[in-house]
Amino acid sequence: MPYASGETPQVGDYVKNQWEQPGTVTRVHAAQDEQERVCIMWKDGGICLLFSPASQYSLVSRKMVFCEHSVGRWWP
Repeated sequence: MPYASGETPQVGDYVKNQWEQPGTVTRVHAAQDEQERVCIMWKDGGICLLFSPASQYSLVSRKMVFCEHSVGRWWP
């Protein structure tokens, strides 16, 4: 299950919960029930100890990762 905002979770995503508390995804677990669960390190330094459903969070931002082979090239 994706975030509440619709995107698929990735490690490094900057997210917020329903109380607008921001944090960074440190781990993603795809459970057998197709409910993706994430572990969050909160901006204030706290850590979400248990995996919680990704659907409880909204994506704020995501770092774009480029590899050497993709820079300046277009692949159909």
